[in-house]
Amino acid sequence: MRQNAIYAAKARIKPLDPKYLECNPLPDPNNERDVTSYITLWKEGRDKDLAHAIRNCQIAENIINEMQNMAGAALSMYDFKKLDWCNEYKKQLRELELMKFD
Repeated sequence: MRQNAIYAAKARIKPLDPKYLECNPLPDPNNERDVTSYITLWKEGRDKDLAHAIRNCQIAENIINEMQNMAGAALSMYDFKKLDWCNEYKKQLRELELMKFD
């Protein structure tokens, strides 16, 4: 009985995500919830100045770069659903960048 409790305790321990350990502020491009939250928060928030807007646009471009890598992998695996997903979010991020610069 005691041994089962030890195994159960070990099973509940999950290693920390490497992204968390790196203190990486980018949303996870593989996680739709992270990307959607980032887009929503950025769209609803106001940029303090032009430098802040440019910094946020660079973050968006980094996300787009990761999504392009994902789109290439999806295309090579004939995963057209994932490819459409990547293209839709890339489009939303680019439109948001243009809106923030105006």
